[in-house]
Amino acid sequence: MFNLKLAFRTLFKSPFVTVVAIISLALGIGANAAIFSIFNHMLLRPLPVQEPARLVNLSAPGPKPGSQSCGIAGECEDVFSYAMFRDLERTQTVFTGLAAHVVFGANLAYQGQTMNGDGMLVSGGYFPVLGLQPAIGRLLTSNDDRAVGESPVVVLSHGYWQARFGSNPNVLNQQLIVNGQYLTIVGVAPRGFEGTSLGVKPEVFVPITLRAAMRPGSKPDFF
Repeated sequence: MFNLKLAFRTLFKSPFVTVVAIISLALGIGANAAIFSIFNHMLLRPLPVQEPARLVNLSAPGPKPGSQSCGIAGECEDVFSYAMFRDLERTQTVFTGLAAHVVFGANLAYQGQTMNGDGMLVSGGYFPVLGLQPAIGRLLTSNDDRAVGESPVVVLSHGYWQARFGSNPNVLNQQLIVNGQYLTIVGVAPRGFEGTSLGVKPEVFVPITLRAAMRPGSKPDFF
């Protein structure tokens, strides 16, 4: 007890040093926690999907024609044009399925309340390839991305459904405004699934054929 009192007296006698030490410790602990979280997400904890070890990420490191303004979606070698993805999806025979996804900034409005978060544009094969089942309703399928703009629907993440809607199952078929567009809520993603982009937890999943509406002004030849 005496040593503890002596330590406190010493700290109070040098408040500037004490504040610097506390801030340094806080920054160090925070940085270590962030690094461990990323390490755990990348290497220790598998994606909560069926057979995660069988998933691969395609890249094309060679020269590509057309615009190279792809930093918004990731490294250029990891970005495919929409036309290239559709060609690969149609002609590939090696994989069980092929899917595309890209993150976008989402302004979400429901019953007069708004929030900003992340959304994910996904192809119709995204959820089937991952082998996921909805918490309620349905997930997006190939029927939702047959033509540009024809399916104004949205799937909520489980976390967003809990936080914003209180896990209310009656949200199905309700209207959610995403970046100014009225979309019909058709389902909720399973618990624990937070997308497939490191460091991003999307609140909503939207058909990739709504890209122009979700990301106005984006390059036409890239996702």
